[in-house]
Amino acid sequence: MAKANDFLEHLIDNPARAKILRLFILHPKETFTPVEVARRAKVGPNSVNAEVASLHKIGFLKEEKGEGSSARKRVSYYSVDPNFKHLNALSTFIHEVSPTQYTEVERALRRTGRLTAVVLSGVFTGDLTRPADIIIVGDYLNEERLEKAVKSFEPQFGREIRYVVLSTPEFRYRLTIKDRIIRDTLDYPHRILINRNNLI
Repeated sequence: MAKANDFLEHLIDNPARAKILRLFILHPKETFTPVEVARRAKVGPNSVNAEVASLHKIGFLKEEKGEGSSARKRVSYYSVDPNFKHLNALSTFIHEVSPTQYTEVERALRRTGRLTAVVLSGVFTGDLTRPADIIIVGDYLNEERLEKAVKSFEPQFGREIRYVVLSTPEFRYRLTIKDRIIRDTLDYPHRILINRNNLI
């Protein structure tokens, strides 16, 4: 059964397909073997084979044969077919509804310590050219809890979440000098989850 907090899984009533679609949409220029899809999307091998075959059949994925670990074994590599007629619409839709619910992100991060600001960018906004996916500003943060919280979002995106952690004084300083990471995040589409005392 689909998780109630994942709209895409709930909508299509197929958690495996939702995770695989998300993986390919978020990595439109990368190629994956079924084994890599299973590992990155956290989906069982049997489900991967069935879903990849279905997505290939409708034209969403294209297949190429290449060398496997054994010279005698040919392996299928799959990637998004840029000519798929519904690609733009599907990509926009998945970026809009698929990311972890913002309230869940905020709730998970609040357990890590005293936060003064949290900004989402990158994978959360569909722009992987941004330097970070999350900028976390706070004091007395528990690094172990923070790492665990961030990693909990990764299966939904099929990729590593890039995050930057700054103390409140350091963030203020970087904001003043127009630090590149801060500028390249705030000058482009982003979402502010926490902004205590109008820090940003």
